[in-house]
Amino acid sequence: MNRRTFLSAAVLTALASGITPAAAAAAAAAAPRRSAAATDSRAAALLSRMTAAQKEALIRCDFAALNSLGIPALTMVDASAGLRGETGVTAFPVPLAQAATFDADLAGQLGTALGAEGRAKGFNNLLGPTVDTARTWHFGRQAESMGEDPFLSGTLGAALTRRIQEQHLVATVKHFSAYTQEVNRFFVDAQISDRALHEIYHAAFERIVGTVPVTSVMMAYPKINGTFATQSPALFKDLKNAIGLVGYTVPDFWAGDDPVGAVKAGMDLGGLGPGGVKIPVGGLTDGSVPTTRLDDAALRILNTMFVNGLFDHPVSSPAADVSTQAHKDLAHKLAVNSTVLLTNRGQALPLTSAVTSLAVIGPADSTTLTGVSGSTYVNPGTWTTPLAAIKDRAGTAITVTHRPGSVGDIPLTPVPPTVLRTSSGAAGLTGSFYAGAQPTGTPVATQISAGIDFTSAPLAGLPEVWSARWSGTLTPTTTGLHRFSLLPSGTTKLVIKGKTIISGTRHSRQFFLGPYDYPLQGTIDLTSGEPVSISVEYTNSTADTGTCGLTLGWQPKSLIADAVAAARTSDAAVIVVNRVAGEDMDHGSLDLPGDQNKLIADVAAANARTIVVLNTDGPVAMPWINDVEAVVQLWYAGRATGTALAAILFGDADPSGRLPVTFPVSASQGPGATPATYPGNGPTVSHSEGHLVGYRYYDTKNQSPLFPFGHGLSYTTFNIGSLETSFNADSKTLTATVTVTNSGSREGTEVVQLYAALPAGAQAEPRRLVGFRKVTLAPRASTRLTFSIGARDLSVWNAGTWKLAPGSYTVHAGRSSRSLSVQRIVTIS
Repeated sequence: MNRRTFLSAAVLTALASGITPAAAAAAAAAAPRRSAAATDSRAAALLSRMTAAQKEALIRCDFAALNSLGIPALTMVDASAGLRGETGVTAFPVPLAQAATFDADLAGQLGTALGAEGRAKGFNNLLGPTVDTARTWHFGRQAESMGEDPFLSGTLGAALTRRIQEQHLVATVKHFSAYTQEVNRFFVDAQISDRALHEIYHAAFERIVGTVPVTSVMMAYPKINGTFATQSPALFKDLKNAIGLVGYTVPDFWAGDDPVGAVKAGMDLGGLGPGGVKIPVGGLTDGSVPTTRLDDAALRILNTMFVNGLFDHPVSSPAADVSTQAHKDLAHKLAVNSTVLLTNRGQALPLTSAVTSLAVIGPADSTTLTGVSGSTYVNPGTWTTPLAAIKDRAGTAITVTHRPGSVGDIPLTPVPPTVLRTSSGAAGLTGSFYAGAQPTGTPVATQISAGIDFTSAPLAGLPEVWSARWSGTLTPTTTGLHRFSLLPSGTTKLVIKGKTIISGTRHSRQFFLGPYDYPLQGTIDLTSGEPVSISVEYTNSTADTGTCGLTLGWQPKSLIADAVAAARTSDAAVIVVNRVAGEDMDHGSLDLPGDQNKLIADVAAANARTIVVLNTDGPVAMPWINDVEAVVQLWYAGRATGTALAAILFGDADPSGRLPVTFPVSASQGPGATPATYPGNGPTVSHSEGHLVGYRYYDTKNQSPLFPFGHGLSYTTFNIGSLETSFNADSKTLTATVTVTNSGSREGTEVVQLYAALPAGAQAEPRRLVGFRKVTLAPRASTRLTFSIGARDLSVWNAGTWKLAPGSYTVHAGRSSRSLSVQRIVTIS
């Protein structure tokens, strides 16, 4: 029988050590605060039978050494958007798209599906959800975050975690804490105020752990205020004492420079399975780690496994195909509910019967991006592309024509030596190689290179860190827009006719998890037969350890004119554009890569009913925003990328996604707009904005974004009003009730958002999200929604504790952080 008691973990540890109940009670009084949530007595009993070597084996993930104790091995898989690395599974929308649903119930359904597929594939520990805070648009893993607001990400993350663990698995929530950039991610030192840590970066984890205390949490890569997160006693104290994690902590793939020190500081599990553990045998039992810390770590692991049913419900042999029709339907529902209609002038959408010819432009076929590279990428298997879905939905009533217009964000074909010449007239370019990170001084060697396309050192005898410059001329074979790409592992720059066309850094050409390359792109107009100077610089100093590489590619004939011709003869044009994103890369520019901005501008000039579909991981610059009729934010929607887009375009579904991140007008807006704040000075990055992340920053600094947090249009219209508020002093709960009415002529979905402005004494941001509710209403229908807001969500972190400032609180209700139609003032004394 699975008998559970409600003893504190401190009492269980003491009892397991053989001390008296009275002494155990005393230990509990002095112990870190832990939730009273189900602590399984069997964990303490099992711990009492374990030797120090067996406890170490558990922490080291050496489950083979624990067979005699009947402890099941933890079998782990990345699972933020489905089961990474598996086939026969469902590719769901990425976490940022999940956040864009603003729907905790849908998040819970996703958790149930992920748990079911995980168990069916033989896993009992899912590495997810991912609730990192999106601090800047630079972040290459922004799509793996759940946006910029911790109330939103924490609410959805809690629903996901709870429903995953109901399937008898352990969820691993990641990454704690303040993981906000990929540049120098293993060594960056994030300087962050204590207030910002608690109010922003810890807050989502606090909400999740408050709902599901017996879960696991993955620590982040960076240093926080000088100490690696994996080795920071202060962070472990926050997580286990202040936040109340009862379950275990685990490092990411890399556990800092001292894995034994990490365990001593508070790390419980030593790695992601035995292959990722860097702790030597005997490294924890030689006296360097206190026995109490060893017991605490082992107990947390065992208790989490017992409470979540891993002992009672062992996984079976993995099945080949675990993706059910219900899960595929859920993927579509999530994708539809995450799609954001950013603008819709002249009711360009949905497409009506007046449209009898449609030009679909851009990478809308099998080249469509369905995810991001890294631990979130899931193979979609058999899926319907946007082009195929649009054709299926259009039927015979609409003539659909496809023209690429652009190949999107991919590396281009290598520039051939036939168009390259050295200063002496030889085919190719002159390469000069240097000992050091910069191509300056006297070169150590020179040679003529037929082209630039290498993945290992192109010259023997180069030092560990080297750089190079290739120079000569390029003679175009066509006239017009030329597109170039550089695919580096390191830092590179392309200069043509004295103008820098491309510059940037990629730590790797392609992350080893996922199929997408990480190119850098640029364009220039050239004339056939007219030679132009060309120079390419490169250094491997910024590449991932032991790697180097660079490919210079080009596209000498633009595809834009053909796309414009198709748009000119069609009733409407839909342009799909994209941007690659993923782990181990950041965005250096807010612009769409390559020739995609020009493609949009030229098509819009040819067709007044141009609709842009952004298949991106977040905001991009939109210089063409006033020239197009509609813009749809699709994110990366997994296997449902095509079907969801078609449903939105033709009005079969209301676009009910809302922005979980603010879209800036330009790169100068928002946090991280200076070198000191991103990517940092050397290894140090200053979070000088403090707790003013996302819309909090824009509101405080009076910056007008392109599209605000929470923004999203519907195919109908809504009115929000009749706001009433009250505060219960006994329960310290603020209650707000508001009416929402569908004032339009068709069914639609609205997300009612509640924001609170705190008293001046709190020295807080102008407003913060404190509630949201998604509701679907028939034409002219109304409903009354009630929100309960606890004191914690109205408090600020001050001098090491949460404080509810006395004074006047203004409650706003509306459709986004900048569209708040009603407000009421509540006084809290």
